[in-house]
Amino acid sequence: MLELALMAATAGLTQGCATLIKGSSQSIPVSSDPPAADILLDGKLVGQTPKTLALKRNNNYLITIQKTSFEQQSVPVVKEIGGAVWGNVLAGGLVGWGVDAASGAQYNLLPASVSVKLVPVNTVVKGMAADDSNTFVSKLKALDQQHDAKQISNQDYVNGRLELFKKYMPEALPADSAPQPK
Repeated sequence: MLELALMAATAGLTQGCATLIKGSSQSIPVSSDPPAADILLDGKLVGQTPKTLALKRNNNYLITIQKTSFEQQSVPVVKEIGGAVWGNVLAGGLVGWGVDAASGAQYNLLPASVSVKLVPVNTVVKGMAADDSNTFVSKLKALDQQHDAKQISNQDYVNGRLELFKKYMPEALPADSAPQPK
């Protein structure tokens, strides 16, 4: 009986808070006006709008919505560190934080949903051009790879993300915060 209680306590200590609560994937609803537009995830067709995509939290993505006779629109979906990380650390759960980091559950994907109004061809589209969106996500992924390979410091990683957000998505940056290192 003591062994069973000890095993249960050990299992509880090795689980990350975010892993248990949020999981390593996040549902991202994707819709368009008009509906029945193709959804491309990092260039691969994954269905038509409306659809909910289950995306791994530890990656950056480019969602492109396209329909014949309409301008295609691309929306970067990027990972940001969630509040559960700090809860794990404050509660002394470094093991839990490690589990969350390994599973990707420490991140939230932003935006939490994608909804676009498709504009007929020959009409000016406001917002980020598809080429800029693709460049933004590509540069985020390259920065992540450099950080994961320990080719750049945490501070260089934070500064690099901040510069990319300033250039490509300044509206996503709160006035008093910056992207956090992973």
